[in-house]
Amino acid sequence: MGNRILKINSEIQKIVGTIIEELNNPVIDNDIVCVTDVKTTEDLEISKIYISVFNKDNQDEVLNQVKHSANFIRKNLAQRLNIRKVPYLEFYLDNSIEYGARIDAVIEQINESRKANEDEN
Repeated sequence: MGNRILKINSEIQKIVGTIIEELNNPVIDNDIVCVTDVKTTEDLEISKIYISVFNKDNQDEVLNQVKHSANFIRKNLAQRLNIRKVPYLEFYLDNSIEYGARIDAVIEQINESRKANEDEN
């Protein structure tokens, strides 16, 4: 992936995060939504945008509302992003934070059991 795409991804991440904060949607306003990653194709056709939602009970509804607002978000992105071709936006839930937390919990359990075994010896 070239430097140009990396810069575009970074700009899209910042701008889309700001646009989502500005959306006038009660479902989204009642939650914390963070754009965690953006992956844009080399031809600028598609940007896959990964979002994380703080309230796990509401994350599917928030994702649906963000997807429903995709055209509005893309239009606003086009006004703020200085490129000729603005990619089509696809939104996905980013579960990497949850995955990382599970890995941390497993490592903590392993460390605790090692410590307990050392204490027994």
